[in-house]
Amino acid sequence: MSLLVIDGLKKHFGAQEILRGATAKIDPGEKVGLVGRNGGGKTTLFRIVAGEEVPDWGSVSLRRGARLGVVPQRPVFVPGVSVRDYVGDGLKEVRKAIHDYEACTARMGDAQGEDLERVMRDHDRLAARIEELGGWETDRRIEVVLGGIGLPEPFWEREANTLSGGEKNRVALARELVAGHDILLLDEPTNHLDLEGIEWLERYLKDLHTAILIVSHDRRLLTNCVNRIMELERGEIVSYAGNYPKYLLLKQERYDNDLRAYESQQDLLRKEKQFIDKHMGSQRTNEAKGRQKRLERVEKLERPMHDVRRPMIKAPKAARGGEEVLKTIDLAGGYVGKPLFKDVELRVGRGQRIGIVGPNGAGKSTLLKLLAARMEPLAGKVERGHGAIAAYYDQDTSHLRGDHTAAEELRRHYPGMTDQEVRDHLARFLFRGDEIEKLVSLLSGGERARLSLSILVLSEPSWFALDEPTNHLDLASRTALEEMLGEFQGAIICISHDRAFLDGITNTTYEVGGGRVREYEGNYSAWRAAKDAESSAASDERAKRESTARKAAVEAEAKRVQKEAQQQKQQPKQGAGQSQGQRPTQSLASKPSTQQNSGSGSGNKKKGPRNPFKLEQLEQRIMKLEGELKKLNDALATEAVYKDSNKLRETQFRIAEVELELESANEEWVNWEA
Repeated sequence: MSLLVIDGLKKHFGAQEILRGATAKIDPGEKVGLVGRNGGGKTTLFRIVAGEEVPDWGSVSLRRGARLGVVPQRPVFVPGVSVRDYVGDGLKEVRKAIHDYEACTARMGDAQGEDLERVMRDHDRLAARIEELGGWETDRRIEVVLGGIGLPEPFWEREANTLSGGEKNRVALARELVAGHDILLLDEPTNHLDLEGIEWLERYLKDLHTAILIVSHDRRLLTNCVNRIMELERGEIVSYAGNYPKYLLLKQERYDNDLRAYESQQDLLRKEKQFIDKHMGSQRTNEAKGRQKRLERVEKLERPMHDVRRPMIKAPKAARGGEEVLKTIDLAGGYVGKPLFKDVELRVGRGQRIGIVGPNGAGKSTLLKLLAARMEPLAGKVERGHGAIAAYYDQDTSHLRGDHTAAEELRRHYPGMTDQEVRDHLARFLFRGDEIEKLVSLLSGGERARLSLSILVLSEPSWFALDEPTNHLDLASRTALEEMLGEFQGAIICISHDRAFLDGITNTTYEVGGGRVREYEGNYSAWRAAKDAESSAASDERAKRESTARKAAVEAEAKRVQKEAQQQKQQPKQGAGQSQGQRPTQSLASKPSTQQNSGSGSGNKKKGPRNPFKLEQLEQRIMKLEGELKKLNDALATEAVYKDSNKLRETQFRIAEVELELESANEEWVNWEA
């Protein structure tokens, strides 16, 4: 049975029809990506499914008992509530189920007969429900999700309403991720995450058993996480099996097939009409009338739509400058008392394509602003080459005046343009008709981004400084921007969380983090491969050091035991009348009695008793290993270990080693002979 059914939704805003009978369904565990042009109705559809808006016609049905989760765009936090408590509030149902399960377990000891059978059924039902909701380790789940999306432990006890806007959105996302919903609606979930957080979210969503409906312009996310794409096109939903690349292929195939069918029908209709016109009133009039009746009953096919509208962004002519665009000398950036990086030495050449990556707050935008002369360094300097002119794109588009129309804003920057030139230029960025007279304050995020780009490309820079240029752009606009940048002859330095975008345009990567800037050759994928190799090499080196240290410790222990054994042998032999308290009889008593062979007539070599001191040492070693094993197993349940993947792996390795040593020691103890 389907989890969610969308049936014939229609929605108008004034005279504009946004939804025209949108119909779809989502099954349990299915991961669906919703794509479509900006302004095409995706947000409206989301709001209707979430119950935040009412359709003019149609219905949305959720399976009885199913839980739907939505991440609020503007989360509201009660004063005094910590981040951990807010996220944990999403686990109320699973915590209640665990409480009921434990109470049910307690009742099983006293129940009998039919009552016992009922309690056992409840017990099994609750156990299954807890698994559906995500399992038993609720606190562990909260910590994993918060850490994964870029909110480490220092944030957990902070008051949630004191966080920044982006941090608040991440907290709201974390709450829905841990809640164990049956279906989860995610609208651009990567907007406030850095690259590490995006990659973590991608892995988390892939492993999540929850059904997901996700709107995203991140092509990698749609490639790696979803198994079906729903496209909202002209107010209707068209479904394609597979991920984003598969969707592109299937959509083209569908268009080609529909176009062939349409053209074939048009050809048939044209021939039939020619026959009717030619023979009506002739000897074949009856045949012509019959064909006309059949023609009237034919269901006419609409010409298939292939929406190719996208900005026509022409690359500006790059100003001719020197071969060196800029270089930095001992550059330090950040804020007074809070430097983000220092001692940065970089060189940017003409035509070089550089992507800047790193965690949120590491200083990526600060570095770009320093290079583009938008802020002053704390120390060092930036030397710019001959004729180096930067065109800077600001992700928040704060340079646009809200009280201007799109046309007025363009004229403000380029007053020499005529009205027709303004209209023609803005039309290339999909501003047509009355849209050019729309106030900037009323434009959507995507429209503001397109307006900023329209202003940017009219300059003739020697290099582009781009801070998140793909934010708010739909997939078609991103493709157009990539093509323009590919044609641009100057240098490019850009910050982006769009991995496909970085792979498509960059050949060098600057990593900002840990108080420094490191340069890597290659695009985003090459940088990621280099980082993975570094991590693997570091793990191998750490494992090698640990192995060497353990080996040295074992050798030292062996030498110590050997030395003690030699000292024991060198002591004078104790007489038969020596007091019992001076002999290690407790160890001997725990072993089978030693057989004494007289050797007379037996032909066997006489054996003396084995060293009782060694037996006592063996027993002490066993107790020591058992104690260490208990401590290691207890450590697995502590936060300090299970939150640190390296410590967890080291502890597991040591447990395996101790178990092997203990098995060997116990075998030696069992086989101890005189």
